[in-house]
Amino acid sequence: MNLWVAVLALTLLAPLRLAGQDPPQGTQQPEDTLLVQPEDTALVAVGPPKPEIYVAELSVFDGLHYLGPLQKVTDGTNSYDDQPMFTPDSQSLLYTTEYGYGAQVQTEIHRYYLSSRRETRITRTDENEYSPSPVLGERAFSVIRVEADSTQRLWRFTMQGMDREMLFRDLDAVAHHAWGNESTVLLYVLGDPATVRIGNLTTGQTEVVARGVGRSLNKIPNRNAWSFVERVSPGEAWLSEINIGTREVRRRIETIQGGESHAWTPEGVLLMSRGSQIYQWDSEVDEDWRLVADLGDLVVTLSGITVSPDGSKIAMVADPIPDETAGARAGSVAR
Repeated sequence: MNLWVAVLALTLLAPLRLAGQDPPQGTQQPEDTLLVQPEDTALVAVGPPKPEIYVAELSVFDGLHYLGPLQKVTDGTNSYDDQPMFTPDSQSLLYTTEYGYGAQVQTEIHRYYLSSRRETRITRTDENEYSPSPVLGERAFSVIRVEADSTQRLWRFTMQGMDREMLFRDLDAVAHHAWGNESTVLLYVLGDPATVRIGNLTTGQTEVVARGVGRSLNKIPNRNAWSFVERVSPGEAWLSEINIGTREVRRRIETIQGGESHAWTPEGVLLMSRGSQIYQWDSEVDEDWRLVADLGDLVVTLSGITVSPDGSKIAMVADPIPDETAGARAGSVAR
């Protein structure tokens, strides 16, 4: 085990190749950002570092997950890039990025191909799209779309960005979502308190199943259930699950203090981020959380994580340390 960690640490010394977050309620650019861009080009900004999207290989040794060297997917020095989600074949990422047209700023959906490191723009609309997610069983994806009046609704597009369709017209404050099957979706709806609701496309109806919840929602692989963070009190939160068929909610494990963003491996191992660290919990063998990686030499905060359907990769949204030499330091150390 010690030899493995040493080899891994040496590998990670190679140069870096480079929340979930509620959609902003408006599109006004912060005052400390200067826009300089031609028509229909990604935003060029001067100001504080913005989140970047990274991808790393994910492997397992002796029951513990390890991260390979980080590959930077987006140019976060320029614009807002967030909310990555793997496509069903694990070969590409959908994510949200900013565009600038004169003084106007809006978000669109991009697709990044991991093998060729090529990206393409999918949506071209007058509205703002966030939180792309492949629709199960279809060659389509869904987004949270912020309309001109700041309402937030769920929409569906083809993978080419065509044939857009509004879903659940009566819900106008949707912020995040996770598909359970072709006709059922879990929705995080803003409010006081925020709620999670199950939406049925066949009937068009939605049902509140929990209140006072976190933003991170996931379908649990190979199980007829979703997971979310249930906030019991200011100092107590649980990773809970909802049975898609029975609507039963039950608590699984208390979250790491300050942790919320989580993801599942295909084998059912739970990963959760807190600050610059990633932890794992395997319900079959672990009584508590185990530290998987600490990226503190490279990033300040991980605001989102997601695992590819085949379990070979992990994508992360992170605030990088503003240090040009940070990429030459080790990025992941398993404990």
